Amino acid sequence: MTAEEILTKMQASFPGLVKAEVPVKEYPTWTVPAESVHAVFERLRSKFAFDYLDVVTAIDWSGPVDPKGYQQTPAVPPAARPAVPATAKDIFELVYIVTSLSTGLRLCVRCELPRKEGASIPSLYNLYHAADWQEREVYDMFGIHFEGHPNLKRILTQEGIQGWPLRKDYAHVPDKFD
Repeated sequence: MTAEEILTKMQASFPGLVKAEVPVKEYPTWTVPAESVHAVFERLRSKFAFDYLDVVTAIDWSGPVDPKGYQQTPAVPPAARPAVPATAKDIFELVYIVTSLSTGLRLCVRCELPRKEGASIPSLYNLYHAADWQEREVYDMFGIHFEGHPNLKRILTQEGIQGWPLRKDYAHVPDKFD
C-alpha cells in the first residue's frame, strides 16, 4: 500500500489530516492537528504496521534567536541583527518520522502547538518505547510537555537550569558552569 492510499484511508477517520505542502526530505509528509496525534499514530501502528518510531523533534518558528542567550564573538550590534523573517509564526512544530519495518515505507507527521509556556501534547511512549528519550530531549530543550510520559525530566541539561535552550527567546543565565 502506498502512502497516498494510507492517507486516503486515514482521512476518513481524521479529516484534519492533510498532505503537507512541503515534504521533509523525500518522505511523504502529513500535517495533523495536535489533538489527533496519538490517535493517528495508534492507527498507523495497528492497521498499517508502522512499528518503528525513528524521530521525535521540535522546531521553534518564532523568529530569529535572541542574541542574549548565547555568547557571540564578536558581539553582534542590534542594528546588524537580522529582522524577523516573514515565515515567523508563534508556534512550535513537532516532527515525527515513523517507519513500517515490514514494507520499508517511512512517513513524516508534523503538528503545530501554540508557542506558550506549558505547551503539551500526548506522549507516544505507550505506542513506541523509543519515544522515551526523544520526548525527554524535546522537553529538555523546548519545554514541551508530553502528557502521560512515565519519566519526563531533563536529560541533556543539568537539573536547575532555567529556561529551555532551543527556544529562540532563551536567555542564558550565568551559572557555575560558565
